[in-house]
Amino acid sequence: MNREILANDFAAATSRNRWKTFVLEAHPDNGVVQLLADAFTDSKVEATDDVYLHRLVGDVNFVVDHLDRRFWSFHTTVPSGDAAPYLRRVVSQRRDLDWMWLPSDHLGGIWRDVSPQLVATNFSTGRLTPTIGEVADLKLRVTGQVAGQVLKALGDRFGTAVPQSHVGFNVVDEHFGQITEFVSHDGRFMASGGDFGFHQAIVRRVVDRYRRFVEGVERRVLRWEELPEGGARPYGAPITLRFSRSIPDLDYFLEQLFAAREPFRLWGLPRHDDDGMAEVEAVDLHVGQRLRFDITAQWLRVYLFEGGCGNTVARLVSNLQHHFDGALCIVDKELEASLKPKVCV
Repeated sequence: MNREILANDFAAATSRNRWKTFVLEAHPDNGVVQLLADAFTDSKVEATDDVYLHRLVGDVNFVVDHLDRRFWSFHTTVPSGDAAPYLRRVVSQRRDLDWMWLPSDHLGGIWRDVSPQLVATNFSTGRLTPTIGEVADLKLRVTGQVAGQVLKALGDRFGTAVPQSHVGFNVVDEHFGQITEFVSHDGRFMASGGDFGFHQAIVRRVVDRYRRFVEGVERRVLRWEELPEGGARPYGAPITLRFSRSIPDLDYFLEQLFAAREPFRLWGLPRHDDDGMAEVEAVDLHVGQRLRFDITAQWLRVYLFEGGCGNTVARLVSNLQHHFDGALCIVDKELEASLKPKVCV
């Protein structure tokens, strides 16, 4: 196995057996092979001719590309109904693996000047609030040349309930050729076309945009740095999310958010003060690190400490968009710009 064979396999994929790429965030503290062996215990880890490619051979087969040390691509032609649940089970049991949780706006402008021919939203508030608001559930799939315009028009009226969950588009490029690509907010790609490099370029653009957001979050991790002349200086800042709608039942919201369950993977015990704010000392079950929250009905503030992972905030934002408020914003100009990029760069 090498990249030439991988490209040939991609070209051989058919519309009935599309190529799938799942991007996972990884923390290979003990090395790539050890992480794969520990996580995929029912599969055999095989080396290839490329040091950055490994095969997982088992009930579900993957080729794992870890050229990007943090964001790994799991390639397969196995049906999504088999591959996705298998990876979901593995990720849910690991502290060193997580999905790439794309914020809603990261599904727009994936390839310059190309409009989606398919858009979908999947919004449901039942996980975080027991009351029925203006829109409690919305599942919609639109195909056609103006699919994106339809979703935008709906979002202009009901923005809190219309996150982008899935997009699909056809791209013709003078250098790469033609490709059909589908992207989901949990970092799943499905493609068909003749050029594997084209598919990789699309995946890389999405990952690079996501990386800028995650690393921007991590630059705000709270820490102390010693000064040469003695003493120490604090660095970092909390990250505040502002909601476009009020939380109708804060106690229920907190109970569900910090219940140590998917998809938020947070555990904590809220403590209320006299001003209606809840303080939560929490643990992120992804990396096992401590973090703190201040939460009111109108906003949420998260404090990441040393060792914290920016993917924690990306997961929080993406899932809040799909389960509470699709129109939330970050009170930080740099992070808000990377949360809601207008064009693909």
